[in-house]
Amino acid sequence: MYLRPAFTETDLDRIAATIAENSFGVLVTRTETGMDASHIPFLVARAGDGLVLSAHLGRPNAQCATFDGGAAVAIFGGPHAYIAPGWYAAQPAVPTWDYIAVHVHGVLEPVDDAAGTLDILRGLSVHDPLGFTPDSPPAAYMDGMLRGIRAFRLRSTKIEGQWKMSQNRSVADRQGVVAGLRDQGHSAVAHMIAADLPI
Repeated sequence: MYLRPAFTETDLDRIAATIAENSFGVLVTRTETGMDASHIPFLVARAGDGLVLSAHLGRPNAQCATFDGGAAVAIFGGPHAYIAPGWYAAQPAVPTWDYIAVHVHGVLEPVDDAAGTLDILRGLSVHDPLGFTPDSPPAAYMDGMLRGIRAFRLRSTKIEGQWKMSQNRSVADRQGVVAGLRDQGHSAVAHMIAADLPI
């Protein structure tokens, strides 16, 4: 990812929190037929100065062949919004887009044991509003389901974070952007920009 110094984010806790809040990402790998991508939910955990992502794919997915040490990148997006030039105090101006993006590059490793796979599935099931866990169905049913997937971990070798939240604009411009975003209902981006404004 092209990182502009004004927008580069290196705070690993902030990056991990963003992944946890926006956990449906894209796993990109190189397979025998070229580049491939899958849209899947991830778990994130700190590991020293890096991150470990965990997830699973359907066993027939060609990307499963890359799990034994293959290189990959997982891509996550955060809050984003169109920024209208008319919101700036300084004129003339052109439109832009404010956004958060995270790329986690790393090495893939398989999780082939049932216990490890179930741990990942339990972590992912926290999203279920009715309390489903992989322990809910009968064991024989889950055994069949487990045979149909492959779990993996992605250990980071490089982490890129970009927080483009109008940091390069004046206070007056950012105040105008916050007001415009709030008027349009983009409260998440407005809140992030406002949080960095002087009180």
